[in-house]
Amino acid sequence: MNSFYMICAAIAAAAAGVLLAMLLVETLRRRRELWRNDILRRRYLHIVMFALYADDGAVPRFPMLRRAGVRLLLAETLAGVAAMTCGLDMTVLRRIVKAYGLDSWLLRRARRAQGYRRARYLALLASLPVDGAVAARVVRYGTSRNRSVRFQALLVRLAAEPMAVLRLLAEYAWPLTEAETAQIMALLRRGVLPVAYEPLVTSPSGNLRRVGLHIVRQFGIEEAEPLLLRMLADARTPELDAEALRTLCALRRPLIRREVRECVARMSASERRALIRCMVRENYSPRFLRRIFDDGECGYYETMVTTYKRCLA
Repeated sequence: MNSFYMICAAIAAAAAGVLLAMLLVETLRRRRELWRNDILRRRYLHIVMFALYADDGAVPRFPMLRRAGVRLLLAETLAGVAAMTCGLDMTVLRRIVKAYGLDSWLLRRARRAQGYRRARYLALLASLPVDGAVAARVVRYGTSRNRSVRFQALLVRLAAEPMAVLRLLAEYAWPLTEAETAQIMALLRRGVLPVAYEPLVTSPSGNLRRVGLHIVRQFGIEEAEPLLLRMLADARTPELDAEALRTLCALRRPLIRREVRECVARMSASERRALIRCMVRENYSPRFLRRIFDDGECGYYETMVTTYKRCLA
């Protein structure tokens, strides 16, 4: 019996040793792959930046591009350069994308993938300079059951067809979330979407109005105040009314208005407290609050001021 237990213990120890060795080999392999990718990413970034600086019409060469996973690394590098650079001339990047077929490659990978992996490939595609042919091939994903896939397909179409932004946003059947609107704003800041705020804010489409409010807030467009007050007076969408109020706060406009008081009266207690926190962040004076909020909410405002350690006039 003792011999049996000793044999079992030896087998278990050997199995544990084999598993430990396999784990060590896999860890070293992953570390080496990350090290190689980091070196390649830096080298690719250097090549891309030099090509942008020279802009001599030549297509730069990227080493080791035939290795597994390296084409994805190049697509991520180009997408990062495009996303983090404002007013970038996309001619060089478009030349690289076409020369190496990155748009077609990403479309194939998206077609073979599912769920969030497909959304990831579409997100990379939306960050690259693509044309209308690519936009036509992602229309099929606009009805996907996965929300991320649907939205990333919309981003690809917006990036490929910037002049159709009003139509595409109006046709999008699902209300945009804050995160999704932020991604659209990132496209706009890069100069991809040539959009004026007025047709957005006055549009009957909720998604267009939401994007318009973010544009007004992002760029501090004080001239939009009459449009915001008109939106509050119409009272069409409570959620967007609260967004319009936060936009007025971000512009630091006077809130002692009939439209503002009526909108605040329609809001729930939690929405009013959210508005109070927004007003605290924007340094609104507490002496004007009693014309909008009740005593309890004014007390909450003073508590929040103390919490934020702000001294308001």
